[in-house]
Amino acid sequence: MAFEPLRRREALSRRAVGSVCLAMLVMGCGAARPGTRSPDDRVQAPGITVDHAVAEGTGDPPSVEELLEAAQPEPPKPSRSAPPDPEPLQLAEQWEYTVLHQGGEVKVEGVRRLLFPKPVVTERRMGRYAIELWIGRELVERVRFDFPGLGAEEPPQTGRRPLHAPLSMTEGAEVRARVRVPASPRARRAVLVDRATDAEVELPWPPEAPLPPPTAR
Repeated sequence: MAFEPLRRREALSRRAVGSVCLAMLVMGCGAARPGTRSPDDRVQAPGITVDHAVAEGTGDPPSVEELLEAAQPEPPKPSRSAPPDPEPLQLAEQWEYTVLHQGGEVKVEGVRRLLFPKPVVTERRMGRYAIELWIGRELVERVRFDFPGLGAEEPPQTGRRPLHAPLSMTEGAEVRARVRVPASPRARRAVLVDRATDAEVELPWPPEAPLPPPTAR
């Protein structure tokens, strides 16, 4: 009959599909092993167990030092963009500031006018503090300075003080420094800057109510 070849082809196709499914089942179970049960199990049920890896840790609790280090806040980062020192000014007229460091605070205690016979070049030195002269966004002059005996002191840390931290001399110290700033006619504002903590205090410019101008020698 004409239908016999068609039936034979269908039977062969079904056998091929069955062989493929059986092969896939064997491959999928190749990595598996029979399920296990503990002696306490009362009911034994068939099953399979597939091997897998589990991440392992040390299991040790963190030390006290690690906990204290994690609890300490990070020191604040300075956000003030400080331009480099400009060319030093050469002026015969100067302002001498008396700056007071008392109880961790810094302020101007007094100011007087000085007049030299010849122009004086502004000294360039290192220092945590500075008096800066500005006109708009242009830095006209920067005079750095430190307080006697406190130059090596670091700024106080925020948060809790460490148990074995060395004593700070800045907390109860009362020290004065004399800072000579050129009387720049271009400057429009003056600023007292703590370059370690990024703090600044506006100063009058020109200074108000100066002392009688002595003649410098």
